[in-house]
Amino acid sequence: MTEESSKIRLSSARRSGPKENPVLPFAVVLVVLTIVLVVVFTVRDEEPEIRIPPPATPTATPPATPTPSATPTPGIVKHASDWIDATVVLPPTPTPVPVPVERSPNRAPRPTPSISQCAAFGWSSLQAFSPSAQVKIDITVTNRCPYELGPDNLWFDITGWRDGGRVQSVRGHPFDTIRRGRTGDLSIGLPGSLDWYDEITVVVLD
Repeated sequence: MTEESSKIRLSSARRSGPKENPVLPFAVVLVVLTIVLVVVFTVRDEEPEIRIPPPATPTATPPATPTPSATPTPGIVKHASDWIDATVVLPPTPTPVPVPVERSPNRAPRPTPSISQCAAFGWSSLQAFSPSAQVKIDITVTNRCPYELGPDNLWFDITGWRDGGRVQSVRGHPFDTIRRGRTGDLSIGLPGSLDWYDEITVVVLD
C-alpha cells in the first residue's frame, strides 16, 4: 500500500534567465576587427624604411709603388702544341765564284842523263883459247837511265895496254834490249893474252 506523504510539497515557479541580445555578437566581432586593424597598422609603422644610399664618390687611387720583380729561375719548361706544317724556305742558291788557281812555278826540266852517267856496269876477264887466243870480257849492265838500253845506243870500248901504250882495242854492244830498272849481260873478246897486257880498260861510249 502506498503511503502518501503527509508533507506538503511546495513548488515554486522557475526563474527565467536573461534573454540573449542580438546586437552583442555583432559588437564583439566589430571589436575584434578593430583590434586586428590596429595591430596591422602598428606593425607597418614599425617596419624600418629602406633608404638607397647615395652613389659613392670615387676616391683617387694612389700611384702604385713599383716593387722589384723576382728574377725567374731558369729551368726546363716543356711546351706542347698541335702539329704545325711549317713552310720550308730554301736559302738562295749562291752564285759560284771561280776560285783562282795558283800555278806552281815551272820547274826547269831535268837534263837527260848520258848513258855513261846512268848505265851502271861491272866486268870480269877470262883467258880463252878457242877459236883463238883472246881475253873474254864478261859485262853485267844495270839500266838506271830513263830510257831503254840496247844495240842502238849502248856501246862498250875495250882496250889492252902495254908499256903505257894502246896495243889492241875492240867495241861491242848487247844483242838484247835492257829495259829501265833491269839488268843485262854481254860478252866481248879482246884478242891477245892476259899475261901479255899490262892493263885492260872497259869504257861506255856516249
